Amino acid sequence: MAVNTMEHKKVAVISGGAGGAGLIISRIFSENEYTVFVADRHETRDKIQQTETSNIRHIGVNVFDETEVAAVMEQIVQQTGQIDTLINMVGGYSAGTPIDELDTSIWDTMMRLNVTSTLLMSKYAAQKMRKAGSGRIINFAARAAKELSANTGAYAVSKAAVTALTEVQAKELRQDNITVNAVLPSIIDTPANRAAMPDADFTVWPKAEDIARVLLFLASDEAWLISGALIPVYGKW
Repeated sequence: MAVNTMEHKKVAVISGGAGGAGLIISRIFSENEYTVFVADRHETRDKIQQTETSNIRHIGVNVFDETEVAAVMEQIVQQTGQIDTLINMVGGYSAGTPIDELDTSIWDTMMRLNVTSTLLMSKYAAQKMRKAGSGRIINFAARAAKELSANTGAYAVSKAAVTALTEVQAKELRQDNITVNAVLPSIIDTPANRAAMPDADFTVWPKAEDIARVLLFLASDEAWLISGALIPVYGKW
């Protein structure tokens, strides 16, 4: 196995890290002694090239393909010797339809985007972390998983599944010095969300920079006591 000769002491893998909030979070981790692997779709490489430095690297992966996910985790460990933190940001949103009118294709898409991606990345990161004897896994659930609303069935249930996955894996890894937690944002202040809701009050939405600070703490050695937590990051909304 390759020895980690990188200047930065820790390695973070951020799935979906090429998104609006993901790029900000990746940058902040890179500024705090992490080498960051942005694990995102192959075609997003060009999108992050302007941000990519020796501390931020794009690694193409289909997070719904188990073989690809396993190979990427192995590739990162071969390059660095370790995976200290995994942040699962891949996800999707769909709402506006009551359950009795819900197309099962929407249900399947929400489960795939929000749950399957988290499951596969967490599965193979945890295998590497177990061998190393430590690690941090942080999932993105959502406020909607706890504060249920009409016409959000597929999305709310999929995010609730992420919270359950978080709590179950936290118990499984308790003796391995690996913590598993989830943050529950409301609507993150991104250009895409502003464009989708131009009349909203953006000042009350949580900022990606502020969420990144929560993630940094959960990834730190100081947070070793916290596992299985579902942490609201709602902002003022």
